[in-house]
Amino acid sequence: MVTTVLGSILLVAGIFLITAGVVSILVLPGFYTRIVIASKIDVVGFLTCMFGVMLIAGLSMFTLKLLLIVVFEIVTAPLAAHSISHSAYTSGFRVRPEQSDRG
Repeated sequence: MVTTVLGSILLVAGIFLITAGVVSILVLPGFYTRIVIASKIDVVGFLTCMFGVMLIAGLSMFTLKLLLIVVFEIVTAPLAAHSISHSAYTSGFRVRPEQSDRG
């Protein structure tokens, strides 16, 4: 009962974090700022939701599979964001001065 309530709270918190991150992507200027926010949404929102699902499911084989997915996400999400931003930078993409501030 308690784990179901805590899991539901984590699910709602994760959905809220994902929603706030999507709104931030739409509002914030610049490519590199959006890449950082997208990476944070991916890691923090997803992990909060997954931990909520783990609490609701209890200790089982399903939870262990989710834990492997969480570890894979923690390792690959920052690497993907870095690869995207690094390839944009090396290909010559630069932030224009009018993009850096809202003016």
